[in-house]
Amino acid sequence: ALNGFVLVVTAEGYVFYSSPTVQDYLGFHQSDVVHQSVFELIHTDDRALFRRQLHFALNPNQFDAEPGTTESDNIVSYDPQHIPPENSSFLERSFVCRFRCLLDNSSGFLALNFNGRLKYLHGQNKMSDDGTIDHPQLALFVVATPIQTPSILEIRTKTLIFQTKHKLDFTPTNVDTRGKVVLGYTELELCMRGSGYQFIHAADMMYCADNHVRMIKTGESGLTVFRLLAKNGVWIWVQANARLIYKGGRPDFIMVRQRPLS
Repeated sequence: ALNGFVLVVTAEGYVFYSSPTVQDYLGFHQSDVVHQSVFELIHTDDRALFRRQLHFALNPNQFDAEPGTTESDNIVSYDPQHIPPENSSFLERSFVCRFRCLLDNSSGFLALNFNGRLKYLHGQNKMSDDGTIDHPQLALFVVATPIQTPSILEIRTKTLIFQTKHKLDFTPTNVDTRGKVVLGYTELELCMRGSGYQFIHAADMMYCADNHVRMIKTGESGLTVFRLLAKNGVWIWVQANARLIYKGGRPDFIMVRQRPLS
């Protein structure tokens, strides 16, 4: 099995494709990543490095982005006749970059090895200013793998962890496969009940609400231990960590990683 995930990034810096295994390494669901700016996932100090990888000559611009512009504003398109052949070694890429990670690590970022190459991304059919169809542009096709190989303990722990996605008011909108197994609910059953607080033990509600407020203010709840109601009526103790996810610089949704303790 691949110890990582596949990523395809367009010349403009948007994620064209990500394999579902991105969730196992970064905590983001595939649908949360695709069609988003890759730069929102990248550590600020590594964005210029990643931007260079999208350019066939590793030199998208001689200067940094001007204030008020996005990272992708510095990406320009090129006529294929000005680009080396697709099998050229100039288009091979191997680099290290830090990506945002929702999993249980202290920094909030995961260092990844990226290995792949620039290839033409066909089928876009974008129109140029004169009304003709643009030439296919190069895109970055890479496999991302963690620099540090997970330990046996981490692998065992990861098989127990499940993830839920919530609106800002904590209403559930998504639960992964492991969560369905642990809690016994289908995604529809979990999301049609309204507030996520309906699944929390009454004695733990104020404690969870306080951490919810802290997360809205700081971006992270910190480790929270509480009881969740499974479909079979049993209360399950879980250890959870909730993080606020931003899109376009504004809070968009909440991701919660939860590990059963009982």
